[in-house]
Amino acid sequence: STYFSPDEYWQALEVAHQITFGQGYLTWEWDVRLRSVLHPLVFAALYKVLDLLSLDNDTLFIYAPRILQSVFASLADFYTYRFAFRLFQDQMIANCTLLLSVFSWWNFFCSTRTLANSLEAALTIVALYYWPFDSSLDSSQGQHDDNSLDEIVLSKEAEHTPQHPSKEHHSSTSLTISLALASLTCIFRPTAAILWIFLGGYLLLGYLRQGKMVAVISTALQAAVIGGLAILGSAILDSRFMYHEWVLTPLNFLRVNVLEGISLFYGSSPWHWYLSQGLPILFTIYIPPLLYGAVQSWLAVTGFNAAMKRQMSLVVFILGVNIIMAWYTTMVHQRGVIDVMAWVRDQIRLGQIQSLGVIMPCHSTPWYSSLHLRDSVPPPTWFVTCEPPLGGIDPTTYKDESDIFYDDPVQFMTTQYPKPGQVMDSHLLLFEDLLRRTEMLTWLKKNGYHEMADNTDIPLDYLEKDYGK
Repeated sequence: STYFSPDEYWQALEVAHQITFGQGYLTWEWDVRLRSVLHPLVFAALYKVLDLLSLDNDTLFIYAPRILQSVFASLADFYTYRFAFRLFQDQMIANCTLLLSVFSWWNFFCSTRTLANSLEAALTIVALYYWPFDSSLDSSQGQHDDNSLDEIVLSKEAEHTPQHPSKEHHSSTSLTISLALASLTCIFRPTAAILWIFLGGYLLLGYLRQGKMVAVISTALQAAVIGGLAILGSAILDSRFMYHEWVLTPLNFLRVNVLEGISLFYGSSPWHWYLSQGLPILFTIYIPPLLYGAVQSWLAVTGFNAAMKRQMSLVVFILGVNIIMAWYTTMVHQRGVIDVMAWVRDQIRLGQIQSLGVIMPCHSTPWYSSLHLRDSVPPPTWFVTCEPPLGGIDPTTYKDESDIFYDDPVQFMTTQYPKPGQVMDSHLLLFEDLLRRTEMLTWLKKNGYHEMADNTDIPLDYLEKDYGK
C-alpha cells in the first residue's frame, strides 16, 4: 500500500501495460534502448492472462503483480533456508537464517515490490544455492572430487541420520542451473555481473590450483554458451516486443551510464556507502546481536570461549521491532501517492475527470498501470518530467523540467501550461508544500481550482492534494 521507488512502476508495470494494452509511458531509458524487456514481460504476461479472463477491471488488476512478486519472494525465503543448510549442514542455523529472513523488515518492505532488483535478488539466492562452491577448494584440502565437502558430510551422517532434502548432490547440472539464473539476473540488471564475475573467477582459479584444465575449459565454455544464449534470447524478445530491431541492451547500458556518465546526473554514492549506509539499513535491529556473535566467535577462536545464554526477551524484542517497522513502511509510509491514484481511478470510472496534470517531482506516482479500466480509456494526462542531458548536452548547465518548474512554479504554469492546442486540465495533483508558496495558491484560485481531496490523515510536508475546477 506504500510507494518506495519509481522503478517499481515506471520500469516494470508501466512498460508491461504498454506491451499488453498499447498504453503506457516509456521513460528515456527505453528511448535510448538501455533496458531489456525481459523483466516487464513477466508482468505483461500476467496482464494478458487477466485481460483474457476479463479480470482487468477491478482491484485484482492492481494487486496481481504484487501477488506474483510475493511468490518470487517466498521462493527466495525457501532457498535462503536451503542455502544456509547447505553451507553449514546445521538445522538450527538454517532455521535461524530463515527466521531472520522472514522477519526482516527490509525484506518485507522490498521483496514483494515489482522492482527488477527484487526479482534479481530472488533469482540470485536460488543461483547461489546451486553454485558449486566446494569445487573451488584447493586439492591440498582433500583429494576428493568437485563436490568433496558435500560428500564428506553425507558419508559421515548417512549412517546416523535420515537424508535431508537439502543434501542433494551438486553436479554439473547444478552449475548449469546456476549459470542460467545468473545470466537472467545480469539481463535484468547488468551490474549483477560483478558478483558472478568474482564467483566465476574464484571457481576457475580453484580448478587451476587443482590442475583440472579440462574443468577450467568446460566451465568457461559452459558459462560462455549459457550467457550467450541469454543475451541472444533477450535480444529476440527486445526486438519482438519493444524496439523492433536488433539491440544489445547491456552494451547500451555500458555506453550511456559508464562511458557517457549519464547515471551521475541522478547522483552518486560515496565509496563507503555500503558500509556506512547500505548494510546498516539491511541489518538494522540485527546489528547488536550480529556484533555480539562476532565477538563471541573471536573469543572462541582465541581460546576465551563464552557461552551465550538464550535470551528469549531479546528475540521477542528484535522480532517485535521488525514487525512494527515492516507494518509502518508497507502500510503507512508514503502511501498517499498510491491512495490518490486509486481515487483518480474511481473518479475516471464515474466520468468526473476529463484531464489530469501532475505538478509534482517526476514519477512521484504510478501511472497507467494504476488507472487501467477495461471498458474506458484514461483521459489525457501529463506530468512534470526529468529527462537527463542526452545528446552531448552540458550536464553542468542543464536543467530538467522539474528543476525549471520548482525554480518558479507560477512562471512555468503561466508560460508553458497549457501546452499548445490543449486546455486547462480539469484536475491537478500536487504536494502540499507547493501550496505554501503564496503565489502558487493565488494562481490556482485565479484559474478556478479548488481542493477536491486531501490524501492524508496527518498534515506532513510531503502530502499530496488533488485540485479540480
